[in-house]
Amino acid sequence: MGVSDDVKERVASVLNTAWSTRDGRVVPSTSDVALSNGAVEVEAAFLYADLAGSTALQKDYKATFAAKAIRMYLAGASQIIRHFGGQIRSFDGDRVMGVFVGNSKRNDAVKAAFMINWLVREVINPLVRERQQNMKNTTVWVARHGVGIDVGATFIARAGVRNSSGAQTHNDLIFTGRAPNIAAKLSALRDENLGPIVITEDVFGGLNPEQKKYEKSDKKVWSGPSVHAIGPYSLSLHHTNYWRHP
Repeated sequence: MGVSDDVKERVASVLNTAWSTRDGRVVPSTSDVALSNGAVEVEAAFLYADLAGSTALQKDYKATFAAKAIRMYLAGASQIIRHFGGQIRSFDGDRVMGVFVGNSKRNDAVKAAFMINWLVREVINPLVRERQQNMKNTTVWVARHGVGIDVGATFIARAGVRNSSGAQTHNDLIFTGRAPNIAAKLSALRDENLGPIVITEDVFGGLNPEQKKYEKSDKKVWSGPSVHAIGPYSLSLHHTNYWRHP
C-alpha cells in the first residue's frame, strides 16, 4: 500500500469512527483520553498569554537574546498560571495556553492575567533594561504582550502520529469549541490605550467584585464593554492594563 492509500485510510477512519464522550470535572492529561475515539467535555476558562513582536525581536536582536526573552515570558507566565490552579496544555511558539476549571475558574484566570501583566511591567522589562544599559546597548528591548480569556464548554480529543509499525509515537490533546479559539484571538487584540488583557462578557459577568476594581479603591479596572466581530461571533469585550501580584 502506497502513502496515498495510507493517508486515505487514516483520514476515513478518523471521520467514520464514533466518539466515546464523557463529562469531565478536571482538565485531562493526554493519557486520560482514549487514543482512538475518546473525548472529554469540560466547562473551562481558557487563558492565552502571547508575547508580542517576536518576529521583530528575532530580526533585530541576536538569536541567543531572543530565545532568552521568549523563555522568560513563557517560564514566568506558566508558573503564574499554575499558581492560580490552571493547567498548561499547549505551547505555541511565543504563547502559552492555560486551562482553568471549577467554580472559581473565571476569577482564577483573571488573577493570573493580572500577575502576568505584572511580570512584564515590573519584572522582565526592568531586568532587561538594567542588563542592556549596563552592556551599553543602544536599543533596549521592551516586552509587550497580550492575554485573552474566554469561558465555555470545550470538546477535548486526542490526536497523534504513528510510526512504521502502526504504534502511536507522538500524540497530544486538541481543544475545540468557542472558548479556546476566542481566547487565542483575544490575546492578539492588545491595545496600547485599553491594555493588554482582554476578556469576554461571559468571563466578566462571573468575576467577584475584587477583580473588577482597584485595591483600596472603587475605581473600575475594566473598560467596556465594547462590541467586536471575532470571526463569526459578535462579542462584548472588556480591556484592562491593570496588574497585581499576590
